[in-house]
Amino acid sequence: MKILHALRFFIGTPLIYLLPSLLGWGLDDISGYFAAAPRFAYGVLVGLLGLGVAFQGLIAPEGIRGGAGEKEKRVARQTVVKIVIILVMYAGLIFLPFADRRALAVWTGADMVRWVGLLFTGLGFGLVLWSGIALGRFYSADVTLQPDHHLITTGLYGVLRHPRYLGVVLITLGLALLYRSWVGVAALLPVLGVVLFRIHDEERLLHRTFAAEWEAYCRRSWRLLPFIY
Repeated sequence: MKILHALRFFIGTPLIYLLPSLLGWGLDDISGYFAAAPRFAYGVLVGLLGLGVAFQGLIAPEGIRGGAGEKEKRVARQTVVKIVIILVMYAGLIFLPFADRRALAVWTGADMVRWVGLLFTGLGFGLVLWSGIALGRFYSADVTLQPDHHLITTGLYGVLRHPRYLGVVLITLGLALLYRSWVGVAALLPVLGVVLFRIHDEERLLHRTFAAEWEAYCRRSWRLLPFIY
């Protein structure tokens, strides 16, 4: 059964991260999409992410699906924010390649920018994947707490309190650069605002729940960027 779940996660990953981009680019020119080396490399990167998610499905599937959490501790407004983030993600995955193919609001002759974007995207994927494995059953797509919740403060979480959200920011910037989009780069600011709003609510909940333990953790860790914030 675990193997079947892992296979499902592997197949689902390109459906989430690659298929919308191909639809945005245009299914009449799939070869054109992959003709640019950075876009081809993005397809390979999504395949590698699929393998990582499949592995996660074997060892920590809760970190993919996310638990429902305790209803009385759920921050209701963040459920709306979650939906907005998902819709914006899919809109970006479709619009950015659409604009790239048609040279709408893009840099010209920007292959190096594309490769930098691919690097950021890969780092973002890695952070999201790793955080899901590290959190395991304590992960939730909503801002809430799981039964018998405790703080995860080891590994990367010993340095950063929100590596998953840093991953989201890096993916947003990375895809904008990969598709050389001015619009995508400009969208980074509102995305960052939404992420910070979500972090604010999450940290309030954690502070109320863990009090002194949370305060001690905050003193030895950074919120989003090491040595900066």
